[in-house]
Amino acid sequence: MLAITGILAGSARTLPAPTPRFLVRRAVCFSGSPWPKRAGIASMRASGDVGEDKSYNAGEVFEIMEPPPAHHQGFGTAKGTGEGKPRADVHRDGDWHHSVHVWLHDPRTDSVLIQRRSKYKDTNPDMFDVSAAGHIAMGDIPLETAVREMEEELGISTQEKNFNKLFTAVSEAKGETEKHGKYVCREFQEVYLVDIAQVENSSASPVEIKVADGEVEEAKWIPKEDLISALATNDPTYVPRSSAYVRGLADALEVET
Repeated sequence: MLAITGILAGSARTLPAPTPRFLVRRAVCFSGSPWPKRAGIASMRASGDVGEDKSYNAGEVFEIMEPPPAHHQGFGTAKGTGEGKPRADVHRDGDWHHSVHVWLHDPRTDSVLIQRRSKYKDTNPDMFDVSAAGHIAMGDIPLETAVREMEEELGISTQEKNFNKLFTAVSEAKGETEKHGKYVCREFQEVYLVDIAQVENSSASPVEIKVADGEVEEAKWIPKEDLISALATNDPTYVPRSSAYVRGLADALEVET
């Protein structure tokens, strides 16, 4: 039976208004688990339609990063310039900036959580993407940002020790949205893997995913092989990732490519 719960939770960043979150969870028991667990591919969808991405702040300041070397091969190291610039201007001008990606993996079902981005996002709206992600604001630290983004987008709070750093990806993408116009997104992406079983064991309680309405349309668990296949074949419903990124993620999840 589906249980639907709604709560209000404020964001750690300065936002126009608190972001409402809604939970849809299907509970089933897995062998060896002391509490009810989500079905492997059950979907959690946000309720309502707030008409905007509550996390979006055009004036949020990003630190401009030095461009990667020409031979980066998909990976690199983010080096700040000390120069700050508003988010909207960064995406307009194509400046290099910094972000975090957090992938949630459940080793008990060998599934990975993906989210479908809000249709109001300023980049890649209404597409399937990493479990949680966000930009690193001027003066912020990557790992702290990763912890905050997972809590903001999915309602999951856990310790930094549960975040396993995989690699730093170099990404360039261009596009256009109806609401925000054209963008050029050049990022250094700090990619982390979180074992959801480890999170539950450390807190001695089950995880309940509460997606942020207006920021995330839905979240669902899918087999890890399906995720890698979708990314490797450039599935048009997924945010594109470079071949280097896909190989790095596949290696971490132990999926053959």
